[in-house]
This record gives sequence, C-alpha cells and structure tokens, in this order.
Amino acid sequence: MSSATIKITYNLKPPTNVDGGDKATTKTHAFEIKTPASGSTAFYTALRTSLEQARNEVGDEMTAWRDIVGKAELVKEPKKIAEDDEDEEADQEEA
Repeated sequence: MSSATIKITYNLKPPTNVDGGDKATTKTHAFEIKTPASGSTAFYTALRTSLEQARNEVGDEMTAWRDIVGKAELVKEPKKIAEDDEDEEADQEEA
C-alpha cells in the first residue's frame, strides 16, 4: 500500500481587538491518503475521503474564527445612515 498526504497550513491575522481565546491562529494539518498499491479507482476513493475530512476539519476551524471576528465587527461603531442618504440624494440631483 502506498500513501500520499494532503497538507493544509493557515496563518490567520485577526484584528488586534479580537480575542480568539484558545483558538490557534497558525495551524498545519496533514491528512493521509491511504491507497492500495494499484488501481486508480481506489486512489480516487481514498482521495475523496481524505479531502472530505480536510474540508470538514479546516472548515469547522474557519467557521469558528468567522463567528469570533463577526461578533467583534458587530460591536464597531455603525456608519451613519443619514450621511449616506444625503450623498445619494446629491448624486441624483446632479444627474
């Protein structure tokens, strides 16, 4: 049996005001693709399994970070809506 590996590394740079708690900002994953010595069908089946595992694991981690950063973004000072409306009205009058 031969093997190959899917390697995924990420280095996140969240805003300085975001506390990620125990979440790692830099991480490397290695997902082994176990295949028999011959047969492209077996290889692609094993590859599909490893890719799904990689997608799920890294996806869960990225979703957690998205939620953390998203909550921090909600706390930011909202943009004044009145200024945007005035700018749009001025643009329409010029046209």
